[in-house]
Amino acid sequence: MSPSLFRLLLIPLLALMTLNMAGQQNTQKPDSTVFADSVRVKADTLLNDSTKKAKKPLLEAEIKYSSEDSLIFSIGQQKVFLYDKGVVNYQDIGLTGNYIEFDYNTRIAMAAGAIDSSGQLTGRPEFTQGTEKFDFDTMRYNFQTRKAKIKSIITQQGEGYLHSTVTKRMANGEINIKNGKYTTCDAPHPHFYIALTKAISIPGKRTVAGPGYLVFEDIPMPLGLPFGFFPNTNKRTSGFIIPEFRDEQRRGFGLENGGWYFAFNDYLDVSIAGSIYSRGTWGVKAVSQYLKRYKYNGQFSAQFFMNKINDDPSSISSRDFKINWSHSQDPKANPTRTFRASVDFATSSFEKRQGTNFGNILENQKNSSIAFTKRWPGRPFNFAANLNASQNTRSKTISATLPSVTFNMDRIYPFRGKKDDGDYNWLQNIQISYNSKLINRMNNIGDSVFFTESTLKKMESGFAHTIPISLDNIRILKNLITITPGVSYNGVVFPYYIRKTHVSDTLFYGNKNYITDTIHRVTYAHAFSASIGVSASPKLYGMYTNKRANPKIIAVRHVMSPKASFSFTPDMKGLVPDYYRKVPTNSSIGANRTYEEYSMYAGQMNSTPSVNGKSGSLSLGLGNNVEMKVRSKNDSTGKGKKVTILDNLDFATSYRPFSPEFKWAPVTMNARSTLFNKNLQIQLSSTFDPYGLNEKGNRQDVFLINQTGKLFRLTTVQFSTGFRLQSAAGKKKDSNAKTGGQTDIDKGYENTQEMTDMYEQEGGSVRNDYVDFDIPWSVNIDYSFRYDKPGYVARKTSSVRMSGDISITPKWKIGLNSSYDFVAKELSATNISVYRDLHCWEMKIGVVPFGNYKSYYFTINAKSAILRDLKWDKRKSWRDNF
Repeated sequence: MSPSLFRLLLIPLLALMTLNMAGQQNTQKPDSTVFADSVRVKADTLLNDSTKKAKKPLLEAEIKYSSEDSLIFSIGQQKVFLYDKGVVNYQDIGLTGNYIEFDYNTRIAMAAGAIDSSGQLTGRPEFTQGTEKFDFDTMRYNFQTRKAKIKSIITQQGEGYLHSTVTKRMANGEINIKNGKYTTCDAPHPHFYIALTKAISIPGKRTVAGPGYLVFEDIPMPLGLPFGFFPNTNKRTSGFIIPEFRDEQRRGFGLENGGWYFAFNDYLDVSIAGSIYSRGTWGVKAVSQYLKRYKYNGQFSAQFFMNKINDDPSSISSRDFKINWSHSQDPKANPTRTFRASVDFATSSFEKRQGTNFGNILENQKNSSIAFTKRWPGRPFNFAANLNASQNTRSKTISATLPSVTFNMDRIYPFRGKKDDGDYNWLQNIQISYNSKLINRMNNIGDSVFFTESTLKKMESGFAHTIPISLDNIRILKNLITITPGVSYNGVVFPYYIRKTHVSDTLFYGNKNYITDTIHRVTYAHAFSASIGVSASPKLYGMYTNKRANPKIIAVRHVMSPKASFSFTPDMKGLVPDYYRKVPTNSSIGANRTYEEYSMYAGQMNSTPSVNGKSGSLSLGLGNNVEMKVRSKNDSTGKGKKVTILDNLDFATSYRPFSPEFKWAPVTMNARSTLFNKNLQIQLSSTFDPYGLNEKGNRQDVFLINQTGKLFRLTTVQFSTGFRLQSAAGKKKDSNAKTGGQTDIDKGYENTQEMTDMYEQEGGSVRNDYVDFDIPWSVNIDYSFRYDKPGYVARKTSSVRMSGDISITPKWKIGLNSSYDFVAKELSATNISVYRDLHCWEMKIGVVPFGNYKSYYFTINAKSAILRDLKWDKRKSWRDNF
């Protein structure tokens, strides 16, 4: 073909087709084969002809294409052929494949892969449009009608995957499927799927299918479905929550956690679910999650259950409820105001009857708090309000502070000017601050009467504020001794006061000849007090240096930190209001009559603002720290490595010279050490009392040395130790965590205890489960011992807790959690767990072999949340043991 004829044929073709050829490269040598009516050219040899005017395109936009091998233009057929990694882009549509054929007349593109020498399909074509993406064997796509016919398609829809033998894609994006598969397995040949005879998929919304059946490992199951409905969106949508079937001996047959999920928007959702059992027990649960980006996030849940012991209508019913609320504020939301909440409140029997978490069942203490703080920038003021509750499920009591409000002013120097040169006189060193606190509290109230009117009447209330004025610390003897003189104003609001009245010298009320009246009247008491404090805290160093050649222990250093402080408050009687009274205590008259002195505000939450007489206290302490420097085998520098032998060994006591009795406080000792690269932790604390006991075993104001010749009486000893052993992979993970890198364990379970969470054991639906296979094995052992002997009778507890797990293969993990009580001589709280990763499925086995919570479960289920109900489990509930 002559060059002139070639040009005459090529220019009309370019004028008709809006094919963008700019910037394309031909990386391989073209095939030498040509067609009689076609032209094979390199991608970079086509140039626009400036002598011809471009015609109006027949399509809405340009079709851009490229290939790594070559392009073939068939002028007679008006087709373009792309070989080896061909790419065609049209608006938001992308088409790739090893072979692509485009027909200009019909505007149909055909894409297919290539068969290699082994007979396998390579270069599997791929189609994308917006966020939609799928691959296939072959496809014919019409750019004008936007319809397509596809063979052997695989496309991801939400969390699931659609496989189809014959597929039609409509202009609106809907996909009609014949002989398809729906699965959550991402393998090219899925391990399981739901076979669909026909279906329609609406991308980003849902897939609706006709009759189908379940297939495992290519084996059809005798489980048919008349129709199917699968969500195709990653966004939350409202819908029905399918209940789970239960069979228990105690509560009978039941349906659990069935209800409705409300997805109001991307920032708020609510689920309301109910449970009902054949023997009369029923319950409701509401859970809500909320989020406001860069502001706050939280979760709230409330549960209520009406319990029936058996199906007898006259049987006693009981009520259980539980409230959980967690709220956290983003640090960037407001730098001057914070609000946080952590509420965990339930009836004492809730966890035993309805609990789903094994750790919560064994826990005897629940704590709740709600806190609000506010500070003013550039000003020394701050405000805080707190609601706190502490619940003991064993004693069935609650102590609460409702609320505690404080308003404080940080210390200021009122006599300092704006210009601060650092040189102050005594007047400029005067500092003043302000502290106030309002408290309403209840202590050890039975949880069954906590919300009654009688409980509110028992609430203790009080308001107190103080204005301390002092000189800045005066330091002498090279800062060895610190002197702090000061004066303060104290004021207290009391809701009532007491009055003791002498009635008769012959009539006695109990062993008293007076009566006590409580006058419920709000009064304000105040007083000034002066004080001076002196403290000293020097440090003493001792050093031993090994002078041998190349010693393993280079040096040992001992640091002693003695501490002594004394505070004194003089008697302000006559200068401040007197809130102390006297009442006769015997029938004698005159000089032989004895009196009892009491405060009008005795027994209340806040103490009397004025002190009756002078007071003072001397505090003594001694701290010890021992370290040594050792040389390792690989140390060539000779500097050695510092190792802590004793983190601290501290002793403390105090002496009150003006106290009428028990002037010396017990001596306390605390010690702590971490050894073997902090894998072994040891803690020891004890209390030594210098006073003896009377015949009833009560403490009396007589020194023990005068009774028995011994200096101290041991009253409390508490010892605990724990160590962790793990494989090298686990140590590497801990190192990454210390340096701030996120490890796999940060994303899910931290130990076997969580992996065997009884919430999952009792049929709860925890999604996004994660099992850490990066630590082949780990062992944790903790031992605790406590000895108490306040009188003649001693009490002690001694137990060891063991936990660990081992990954016997990359897919198998076995865990153990147990404890042994040496006093009761029995095992307790033991559970064994087994986990098997089955790729798109998982298997869990949990066993509590003995005890009150003896139970077991076996569960095999699909991992995906979409098919959360596709599972089989067998279990025996621990509730049947009660």
